[in-house]
Amino acid sequence: MSRVEIKSRLIDDTAVLYPGTYLNQLRGEAIESRCLELLSEGVRSVIINFEGTELINSIGISILIGVIESVREQSGKLLLSNLSPSNRELFDVLGLLSQVELSETEEEALSQFCSLTGAAQC
Repeated sequence: MSRVEIKSRLIDDTAVLYPGTYLNQLRGEAIESRCLELLSEGVRSVIINFEGTELINSIGISILIGVIESVREQSGKLLLSNLSPSNRELFDVLGLLSQVELSETEEEALSQFCSLTGAAQC
């Protein structure tokens, strides 16, 4: 099985991950792997930016639930940003909106983390 690379970046102490256009098993596992790597490095603020993500399949959702749990277990905070209306509806129907916070944009999510941490560089 080929390895899928997930685009990510670190902004101060916050990691931003970009799933791409289709969150399936391969991309979900890559998100999970990168998130676990970041958590092991001490990152506790994670944003998953769904801008451009057109489709999320059931395996992608189940892996995402595991990511939510992993971040919580490490006393971290996860925000999702840029969900399309159809993906937001999917998360709502599945009850995920009660498990994770949403932000309209990545910038808004970063701002939320700044207000939570009180970081001087925000």
